[in-house]
Amino acid sequence: MRTWAFCFLLSAFCFPAAAIDWNDPHSIVDAAIAASPSLRAIDANLAAARAQLRAAGALPNPMLMAGVQNQQIDLSRDPMMTMYTVGASQTFVRGERRDALRRAANLTVERLEHEAESRRAAIARDVLVAYDEAAAANNQIAANDDIAKLASMMSEAARARYEVGAAAQIDIIRARIEASNVRHQILMQRGVRDTALARLRALLNLPATESVPSFVLAHAMEHHAHAEDVSLATTTPAIAALQSEVDRAEQDVFLAKLAAKPDFNIEASYGLRPEQKDMFSVVGRIELPIRKKTVIEPRIAEAMARRDAVRAQIDVLRQQLAVDFGEAVASRNEAVEQINLHVEQLVPEAKLGFESALASYQAGKTTFDAVLGALQTYRTLNVDYYEFLRQLIIAEAEIDALNHGATGRSGAAAMGGAR
Repeated sequence: MRTWAFCFLLSAFCFPAAAIDWNDPHSIVDAAIAASPSLRAIDANLAAARAQLRAAGALPNPMLMAGVQNQQIDLSRDPMMTMYTVGASQTFVRGERRDALRRAANLTVERLEHEAESRRAAIARDVLVAYDEAAAANNQIAANDDIAKLASMMSEAARARYEVGAAAQIDIIRARIEASNVRHQILMQRGVRDTALARLRALLNLPATESVPSFVLAHAMEHHAHAEDVSLATTTPAIAALQSEVDRAEQDVFLAKLAAKPDFNIEASYGLRPEQKDMFSVVGRIELPIRKKTVIEPRIAEAMARRDAVRAQIDVLRQQLAVDFGEAVASRNEAVEQINLHVEQLVPEAKLGFESALASYQAGKTTFDAVLGALQTYRTLNVDYYEFLRQLIIAEAEIDALNHGATGRSGAAAMGGAR
């Protein structure tokens, strides 16, 4: 029984990682959203705001009172003065104030809902960027592995020519150096991949020792259609959240102005004097708003200043979104053009150039420098294709995230990636 319970608890902790389909980025996004502590914090604040909405605008509880009035200090009772009283009082909040309080509470709920949507978009973007970086690094590692085979062919050609006295030993040494350089590139790409996987584990709330299966970008080396025109949405959840804050500040301004129309209180009491007639009292109370310049007007000015500050934040956010969106679109357009150029011309011609140079070298018609240069060019262009593919996919993720509420580009995209 204890063993079964332990296995059940262990599976509860391991289930999120096991349930992830690492070949489906959307599955990873869903897992990251479910594991996000920032979203849990927003959800908790949202639950509090909804609870506050239920109480907003309600009348305060009535006050009950009971006591003795005019009791002699020596505790003797004066039948003409001593009176036993009970009573109740109620403060009545003006209808327009109660409506304003309800509107303000509802706007707080709206703001948090928009913030949650914005946060989900940012999490999805961060996951996709990390995923695409890791996948592209795996593609580049595979491409370099293929180049390593070509470097081995070049090394064998140099050895064959050296053995017949048609080439110098330096050709073999330089071929080995190039093979080591390819391994150097592979190690660098492994570092890029491991860094991206570390970000993924953090976003998924997985331990640093969690094993992640290998995955790659599911794209062959192919031509891409020209990028379609896209535009930034006029209102995104991030802007809508700030607009709700502006509307909330408007209600604060209205409530500050209502201080000139204070609430009123009514108190009713019943008094008993055993030897005299009973008595009752009804008293109304209302604040006199006579200190407008020192109490009311400063509150109005403060509320208006806060409202104007939030309006300025919207303009700042619009500017930043325009910058980030423009950069993402420019990055996407460049990637598309580069991919098409690599697929149509650069990579095929570089491969043909290497094959031709290797054949000519084997036949003794060209130098080793020509073969080495052709291999280096082919390796660079072949690996660069996946770099531009990564750039394209990340830029598209950035564009989608900005339109769905993210408030800025990811750190990797902002730095231009790991070129």
